[in-house]
Amino acid sequence: MLRFYFYLFLGLIICSKAMAANDGDFYEEFLISTDVQLEENAVKAKNKASDLLNQKSAPITLDNAESLSTQIKHTQRENSYNRSNHSLMLDNTDNKYGEGPFGLPWGASYNQIQNLGIELTQTPIKDYPNSFIARKLPNPISDIAKVYITLGDDNLLWRIIAYGIPTEDTPDGSKVMQTYRKYCNLLNKKYGNEKQYYTPKISLIEKKTVNEKGKVKIETEKYEEPIGNKNFLSQLQSGEAVLYSTFENSKIGAVVSVNVNGEGKSYIIIDFTNLQILKEQEDKTLDAL
Repeated sequence: MLRFYFYLFLGLIICSKAMAANDGDFYEEFLISTDVQLEENAVKAKNKASDLLNQKSAPITLDNAESLSTQIKHTQRENSYNRSNHSLMLDNTDNKYGEGPFGLPWGASYNQIQNLGIELTQTPIKDYPNSFIARKLPNPISDIAKVYITLGDDNLLWRIIAYGIPTEDTPDGSKVMQTYRKYCNLLNKKYGNEKQYYTPKISLIEKKTVNEKGKVKIETEKYEEPIGNKNFLSQLQSGEAVLYSTFENSKIGAVVSVNVNGEGKSYIIIDFTNLQILKEQEDKTLDAL
């Protein structure tokens, strides 16, 4: 039954991909509304220094050295406090659903997550109420640039989405494929049941044949471009090719996909779904009918 809900959820992702107009970055369309994208682009245009992926520290001068030192010490104390209180916070809840990625407790409320010292910035995501960008996570991962969480109408953490760092890549996508395989192996060890899905670009190849009478005949054949071909990156960017893998156990489902942004930089997205919470919400709705 849990697999039904997981693949139903995955089907919504695939449908969103099919509906995206000439955009290989279908997860961007699926996760973040156009208004948010425009707002983020405006902020980046006005102040590149505030860009999450390109943050730079202010130059240290005699005037700000003391305040910077105080800030660093405060941050160190805050991080230490967050780590020491992470297990305490979990003990103060029933911890029914266990700990999720990045040290986020599945099923936690907005207030419980904030009590961990995690910064939450509300972000509108179509069809996913109460979604937030989460910063200052208990267990960050260096490969991940952004993490989004969804609490839903019940104020329970049931979905976590992680964006990898966009990277300059080779035309065959060798760098992002290395990262993709790395996380596929890790997710398969943790959740199991790995299934890879690949939609290749279809190319047309002309072949000439000569019959017994010496007449030349030209035939057109379809050819599926393989993963990692010489134009793989551009095919992912245009949406002509799609690559992702799914993983699941009795409680958690995960999808890791390969993506390319408008600047031609590659990255992965990992989408975690708590199937247990999702099923309970479906059962609750069913009982109310």
